[in-house]
Amino acid sequence: MKFSKAEIDALIAASPRTTAPLSKLVLSTTYQVRSGGSTSKMSIAELAASILDCGVLQNLIVVKGPRGTLEVCAGGRRLESLTLLLSTGQIPDNYPVPILIVAADKALMASLSENLHHVPMHPADEFLAFSRLLDEGKSPETVAAAFGVTPLVVKRRMKLATVAPTLMALFREDQISLECLMVLASVDDHERQEKAWIGLPQWNRRPDYLRQLLTGGEIESDRDPVAKYVTLKAYEKAGGATRRDLFSEDDKKAYLLDATLLEKLATDKLQKKAKQVASEGWKWVDVRPRYSRDEYLNHGELRKTRREPDEPEAATLADLEANMAALQTRMDALEDDEGEGSEEAYDDLEREISALQVQVKAIEDELSVWPGDLMGKAGCVVHVGQNGAVAVKYGLIRPDDRSDMAQAARQAGDGGQADMVSLPSPKTRPVHSDKLMRRLTAHRVAAVQAELIARPDVALVAITAQLAQKLFLNHDYRCHQQDPVLAITATGSQSDLRAAADDIETSPAWLRMDAERRTWADKLPQDLDAMFPWLLAQDQATVLQLLTFAVASTVTGIYGVEPATQRTDALALALGLDMRRWWTASGPSYLNHVSKARLLEVVTEAVDINAAAPLAALKKDAAVSGAEQAMAGAGWLPMCLRTGASSKPTGDDGGAGRVEATNADAVVELAV
Repeated sequence: MKFSKAEIDALIAASPRTTAPLSKLVLSTTYQVRSGGSTSKMSIAELAASILDCGVLQNLIVVKGPRGTLEVCAGGRRLESLTLLLSTGQIPDNYPVPILIVAADKALMASLSENLHHVPMHPADEFLAFSRLLDEGKSPETVAAAFGVTPLVVKRRMKLATVAPTLMALFREDQISLECLMVLASVDDHERQEKAWIGLPQWNRRPDYLRQLLTGGEIESDRDPVAKYVTLKAYEKAGGATRRDLFSEDDKKAYLLDATLLEKLATDKLQKKAKQVASEGWKWVDVRPRYSRDEYLNHGELRKTRREPDEPEAATLADLEANMAALQTRMDALEDDEGEGSEEAYDDLEREISALQVQVKAIEDELSVWPGDLMGKAGCVVHVGQNGAVAVKYGLIRPDDRSDMAQAARQAGDGGQADMVSLPSPKTRPVHSDKLMRRLTAHRVAAVQAELIARPDVALVAITAQLAQKLFLNHDYRCHQQDPVLAITATGSQSDLRAAADDIETSPAWLRMDAERRTWADKLPQDLDAMFPWLLAQDQATVLQLLTFAVASTVTGIYGVEPATQRTDALALALGLDMRRWWTASGPSYLNHVSKARLLEVVTEAVDINAAAPLAALKKDAAVSGAEQAMAGAGWLPMCLRTGASSKPTGDDGGAGRVEATNADAVVELAV
């Protein structure tokens, strides 16, 4: 409904403005267009606080009622707020309220006009207004009292006003949700805010993912084990920098910014336990804030032995075993008894046996001891456990002490070495380092993805095979090591590829996948609920192509150690993958990351011995440049990148490049 300017002007001109005592005002049931209960009680409390601080800034519209009353037809929220203040004794019943008196036949029009033409303030303007009030010198408590909110609400709104102007503009245009704006406001750096938002994929603009991007490298005080062990209080007392999130529901939570200081404090605090452990007779004790298995991968382990129980212990064990045997006999007798109370009696006996088993285990733990004659050749690591408490890894044997430990164990007799000492098997040095292997296989995964998006037939087979494995081969133990299939969601592997290969984003395979991803992002609806209806309206070819891209995006298979087979082998063979299309051996991609001896082997294999020989006398940088020139166009690939289509480089190597390709058990990773 729309009124002309002349109608509105005539209505106002004919309506006198005055004030009336609050006691004369009643809410109209005839002319009020807002239904009762349509306003939240929180907004009434906030409005009441504002009226108490600033007065009624806008008149109520009323009509004359019976017995001298004035019926409010527009301004019901203000009247309810005034009534709330009256009930709490904050204003008298004759409090003067500004009113505009209209004729009864115009009352409904006036009420509808006021509500229809009211434009609510944009939240961004509200944030800025709160910030300006505080800039004028008002305290958060004062502003909070004026608007009937808590000081925390005021601080949060002020914080939201500090978001980068470019992002606030996007918020005004509804391109950033309030939830995401709150996450962005949790950090003060505008550049970090903008960078995080730009780096957020359109299809994954979720607050939790945005928080991960912004807080990377920061340590959560309530989740990190070392932070819990040191305690936030001790960290801050030592001068550690923190960042607190005003929008967190936990006001005690903080993000720790100085990881070095945190680990130093943890190391210092662990020293007391380390001295206690060292006094037990170990050869060495390391102190680590966090225990890393990789750091001690080459260490052997000393095992505990069981000492003979003394007479009291032996007697106690005998009694416990006799009691458990008697209870078990009674339980066996009850198994076929279906009488009343038999089931409860059986459960009681079972609980008694469990209690006795706990006692037996406690005694057995006491009988399990470290062999005193071998402790002097092993050591321990004192560290912070996953529960945030002190933990000790006992009985580690350093590589330098292996031979001495083995000899001492043999002298212990009775197969002592096998029972008390576990030594890792000697390992040969791999051709490729963990970092390089991950880099190479990341490029292979990206190439498989890029090849797969052009082959819907293979994608359909891959995902069908994955589902069929779960449904029909569940007797295979490997099936139970995979995720269950009751609900399946695709997990993209892009972040894993970035982490494994810092040059992946410039590779042809990545660029091809990224172009396809952008195309789909622009095409697909952004509303979650709209996705299924949209796909139903598409032709089968479009749906199949989207499925193909989704399947391709989930392909994984990055390795740190070169395996005999790879998860991508079956897909690579089906696609006829030739990595020479997607990867070239160069200094940055490969040669800089291997030894000079390996470099000479590669040139010999890719070209011949005559090309490799002159490089032997050169320094590494010069040898790399020479190798690049010699191998130009040779199409050489390391073994981990070869498949049937690329098993032999273009240079004739007499078959040195051939590789047997085998099927892999899993080719597509689907996360539940």
